[in-house]
Amino acid sequence: MSLRKKVRDAMEKAGANMQITQEFRSIFDVAGVPAFNQFYTFGIFPWKYVYKGFYSPWHVVPAPTILNEKETRQMSSMHAAKAVCAEMAGLIVSELNVHVSTGQTLTGDQTDPLDDFVQKVLKENNFNQKMQEHVEESLALGGGGLKAWYDVKHDSEGNEIPDSGKIMIGFALADQFVPVDWDNAKVNGCVFISRRAIKGYYYTRLEWHRYDGTTYSIDNQLYKAAINKYSSHESQDILGFRYPLNTIYPFLDEHTEIKDMPSALFTYYRTPIANNLDDDSPLGMSIYGNAMETIHALDICYDSFIREFRLGRRRIIVPASSVKQVIDPNTGTPRRYFDATDEVYQAFSTDDPDAMKVQDDTVSLRVEEHVSAINAFLSILCLQVGFSAGTFTFNQSNGVRTATEVISEESKTYKSVVNMQQQIKPAIEQIVRAVINIARLYDVQADGVDFATLKDDDYEVKVDFDDSILEDRGAKIDEGLKLTSAGLMSKKTFLINTLGMTEDEADHEMQRIADEKKVTASIFDLSGNNTGE
Repeated sequence: MSLRKKVRDAMEKAGANMQITQEFRSIFDVAGVPAFNQFYTFGIFPWKYVYKGFYSPWHVVPAPTILNEKETRQMSSMHAAKAVCAEMAGLIVSELNVHVSTGQTLTGDQTDPLDDFVQKVLKENNFNQKMQEHVEESLALGGGGLKAWYDVKHDSEGNEIPDSGKIMIGFALADQFVPVDWDNAKVNGCVFISRRAIKGYYYTRLEWHRYDGTTYSIDNQLYKAAINKYSSHESQDILGFRYPLNTIYPFLDEHTEIKDMPSALFTYYRTPIANNLDDDSPLGMSIYGNAMETIHALDICYDSFIREFRLGRRRIIVPASSVKQVIDPNTGTPRRYFDATDEVYQAFSTDDPDAMKVQDDTVSLRVEEHVSAINAFLSILCLQVGFSAGTFTFNQSNGVRTATEVISEESKTYKSVVNMQQQIKPAIEQIVRAVINIARLYDVQADGVDFATLKDDDYEVKVDFDDSILEDRGAKIDEGLKLTSAGLMSKKTFLINTLGMTEDEADHEMQRIADEKKVTASIFDLSGNNTGE
C-alpha cells in the first residue's frame, strides 16, 4: 500500500469519527456569508432552470385521465431564455482580442514577449470560446466570476511532477459564486463553490478569496452530504457536515496568505441592469429577470401550438359495418378495427348510401392565431430584455432584418451590447493581470520576460471587441481618416480607438510608418526624379 493511500485511509477514518453535530443546509448558514438566500432562491435558481428549459412550477402541468385524476405531463418549452442569451452573447463577444504591451522598442515583425506569454496561456485555456459561453450563461444568471490559479500535477506518491505547472483560468456561474465583501467599485471577497460526487456522497468545497489591497488570502473548506438524502430537484445544494479537506483534496492547504499582492486573482462582472430584487446586493439581474411572465406565456402558447397538431390529427367516422372483428391469437379475445388498406369492394346489409360513407371529423387548426399570439409576446420580450423591436419573430417572412437596423447606433440592441461590453472589459483585464501575477509568484519562465522585476505599471492590457456585426467598420474607418486628414484627430488616437491598438502598439506602428517613409524618400532621391530638372 502506497504512503498516499495510507494517509488517505487514516484521514477517512478520522473524518468518520469526528464528533460534529451541526449540519449546514446551505452556504448561507456558514458564518461570514451574507444572507443572500432569498435572492438565490427566488432569483438565480429559477433563472437557471428557465435557461435550461425546464422549471417544474411552470412545466409540470395537470393532465388527469380516467385512471388517474392526478396525472401530470411536461409542458413543451420554447427555450426563449436560451435563445435570448445566445443571441446577445454572440453580439457581445463576436470576436475577442486581448493585447498586452510593455512599451519595449520592437523592430520589424518582432512581438512583445509578455504578450506572447499571455496569448499562450489564453490559448491553453481555450479562453475565447469559453468566454463567449460564460457570457451567455452570465446573461442568464445576472453575472459570473473568473479566477486564475497555478496547477501542479503529482505522481502516485504525492510528489510534484517537474515542469507540470500550468496557469489555469476558471469560469464560475452566479450559483457557484457568492460575494462576501464589496464596495461601489468591485467585489473584494467571495466564495467559489464546487462539488464532486464520490461513492454516494456530495463533497462541496468552499474556496474563500479575500483581498484587502495588499494581502491576498485563500481558505478552503470541505462539506459532505449524502446524495439521496434530499430529493428536492430544484432546492439549492445541501452542504451537509464539515469534513476534513485532505480526504478529497490532499494537496490543498486550508489557509494560504500572500503578502504584497498587487491585485486579486479573481474578478466578477455583472449585467448592466439595476437589481430590483435586492438593491443591497452587488449581484446582477438576469437579462430576462423582469420578463419571466412573458417567457412563461411564450411556453404556454408554444405548448398549445404543438398540442394543436397533436390533438388535431386527422380523424374519420366509419360505419359500424366497416369495422372488422378478429380474434387476438395471444389472448383469445375479439378485437375490432377498421382496415384503412383494404381496397376490395365489400357487400353490406343496407341500401342506404349515407350509411356506408366514411366521414371526415377533423377539426381545423388554429395556426394563424397561435403565430400571432407568439409574435405578440416575442415583441414584448424584445422590449424587456434590451433588444430592438422585431429582433425575434416566429415566422420567417417577418424575421428578416437589414444590416442597417442591426448596426444602427440608435438601436436598442446596439446600446445593450455596448453596455455589457463595458462591464466585461475590466473583468478580462483583471484576469490577465492575475495570470501575470501568478507567473511572478511561481517564478514561471518565459522567453524575454523577467517576472521578478515586472510591476503592474510596467505593462498595459487592451481588450478589444470586433464590432463589425454591430457597426459598419468601414464607415468608422472612413470617418477616422477624414478626421485625421482635417487635423481634428491624431493618428495615434485613430490607431487606438478605431483599430484597437494599445498605446505602445500605436507608437510602434507610427514609428514603422515613419521609417518606411524615410526608405521610400531615399529610393526616390537615388532615382533622380526629384532633382528639380
